[in-house]
Amino acid sequence: MIKIVIFFIIISTFSNCNISGKNPEIFINNYKNKFSSNSGTYLAANFYISKGDAYKAREILEKKINNPKLLQLKFFSNLVSGEFEAANKISNSLASNFSKNDLYYYPQYIINIKKNKFTENFNLFKKNELNKGLNELSPLINLWISNTQNKSSSILNEDKQKKSIHELLILENFHKSKGLKKIADQIYETENLNNNDVLFLAGFYFRSNDIQKFENIIQKKLSNQFDKKFIIKNFSFNDNIYYKIPNLHTILASKLYNNSILNNEQNGNSYFYQKILLEMSIYLCPNLDISKYSLAELYSLEKTNKLALKKLKSISSDSFFFLPSNIKTMSIIKSLNKENEYENLLFSNFKIWPKNKYLLYKLASYYKTKKEYHESIKIYKKIIDIYGESDRDLFLYASNLDKIGKWEEAKALLLNLLKRNPKDTYTLNYVSYKLALKEQDLNFALSLIKQALTIDPENGFFLDTLGWVEFKRKNYNEAVFFLEKSISILPRSSEILDHLGDCYLMLNRKKEAVFEWRKAIKYEIDANIITNIQAKLKRYE
Repeated sequence: MIKIVIFFIIISTFSNCNISGKNPEIFINNYKNKFSSNSGTYLAANFYISKGDAYKAREILEKKINNPKLLQLKFFSNLVSGEFEAANKISNSLASNFSKNDLYYYPQYIINIKKNKFTENFNLFKKNELNKGLNELSPLINLWISNTQNKSSSILNEDKQKKSIHELLILENFHKSKGLKKIADQIYETENLNNNDVLFLAGFYFRSNDIQKFENIIQKKLSNQFDKKFIIKNFSFNDNIYYKIPNLHTILASKLYNNSILNNEQNGNSYFYQKILLEMSIYLCPNLDISKYSLAELYSLEKTNKLALKKLKSISSDSFFFLPSNIKTMSIIKSLNKENEYENLLFSNFKIWPKNKYLLYKLASYYKTKKEYHESIKIYKKIIDIYGESDRDLFLYASNLDKIGKWEEAKALLLNLLKRNPKDTYTLNYVSYKLALKEQDLNFALSLIKQALTIDPENGFFLDTLGWVEFKRKNYNEAVFFLEKSISILPRSSEILDHLGDCYLMLNRKKEAVFEWRKAIKYEIDANIITNIQAKLKRYE
């Protein structure tokens, strides 16, 4: 992995050194106008690589290239964008005396798997050290081969170690599902199954005719992003890769997807390598839509939203990932501040999936943004009626009741929540702050926020609440102490700055109060609050 990272650093460093202080669009425009030199082409392609768009870089480098540096970049752009045959040809075309990074052997490796040339890959491993994410495919391939050669007839008895979902699926190709039930049940009890694992395990139970377990795993272990009713009803349609016993390519593709998740957890910024693993998984199994979805997530994180939307659009309406892809599309459109498009997507999706929890949350949030709290309350009530009284949903319902003036009803619900979970810090903070604003039961408010800070002592919002409670109790010196500590944690919070200004004023520190209010206006976006602060400035400046 270290060599791979170095390879990435070399590419990005070259780009940053040459583009820094200049407008990269100059190089791109020069390239488009056919006035670019090799260095201009390199800089233009490298600019897109630095932005996470290997597809555009590949397009720039499509012409015939002999320059070794450009060939390196052309190889990389093809590898990251999933063009493994092209990447392999480039790798082979590099001079034999050129010192190749291990990354150059990746295309040959995945092509060999696609063609079932496992012996060639074994020899490749002897000569080169590939990344752990690829090394972990070897035990699965060996398990497949040993079963093919009837060398593992006693494998179910001789190895009592817990097996993975991928080992289970390989064994299912060679053994009756009845004999594998114990392995599947062990996996079922595992808490860390991702959505892809859940669907493959559900498929095993479906094929085993254990319909109750099949439905149970879909309902309990699959994310609420999915249309579970649709999945249960349509599980046996022909194009569903989870319905039939998966072949080796599908199993290995699933393992590559899992490895990309682990890589994300261990190396949060290695998007290039994650993309390679995900593109490899799609290369082996073009219908593995979860890999397309994950690629879209990566491109969205890099703000390459056009590519993210393209990946999501490639997921068909028959796919189990169609609803998650629509939800992700909505999030991207919202991040682009396309309000009308987002609104149209929200209501059109809600019309199709009126009971989906994720869409219900988004709809409630939409109404809250519009300050249509009566509508958001209806949505939260619907969530509770369908999915039960979770603490989170009751909190959201109660806080919206407060916004329409039903504080006593909201307070009763929130206090009941605290009886159920006395360590719910956000409810402790909310009730304490609201009591302070309304100047009700301030001693009780003080005890609540102190309890929250015992659990989370460095929370800037909680410290602000404690400061504001002390302010209402007329303990201004104590209030300033906690508010100054709060602002050191959250220096751009307009609300805390406004509170601190009010406290300074009560201590006759008018210049400091004005200073804090001016900063508060700088960060505030609510017009009414800005007007209130301006009124204080006009009075005390």
